[in-house]
Amino acid sequence: MPVLASWFYEEWGRGDPANAIERVEQRLRGRMKRDSVPITLVGFMAGQLVASASIKIREMETHPQYEHWLGAVFVEPPYRGQGIGSQIVQYTVSEARRLGVGQLYLYTRSHEAFYTHLGWKPIERPRYQGRPAVIMKLDIIDAL
Repeated sequence: MPVLASWFYEEWGRGDPANAIERVEQRLRGRMKRDSVPITLVGFMAGQLVASASIKIREMETHPQYEHWLGAVFVEPPYRGQGIGSQIVQYTVSEARRLGVGQLYLYTRSHEAFYTHLGWKPIERPRYQGRPAVIMKLDIIDAL
């Protein structure tokens, strides 16, 4: 838990004064389960925690019509470029299917090509929190 919380805080939370590391840990505790959403999945290599991804509920408050979201996709920097990101995303999609999720959404500011390569389709290009983003969708039935 502390490792994940520090990753997430450093990657996404440091600039937000309302997003203290304790708050990140609290949200993570709510995703530490096996058989329901929200859920956070982790990846190991040689016993070392190297990656994570989450299935969240209503990630973007501006788009409440989209229920299930892929988020918190993170690979430790020394392990990037080895296909681990693709593997954790594909595993998370398979877990979403197991949990009865029909569609997954995500938003990204800079990794559209990565997700397109994995079968995700852009559906909207909103401004979110004052910056451009792309919302992407994956129909789970068609995936894998």
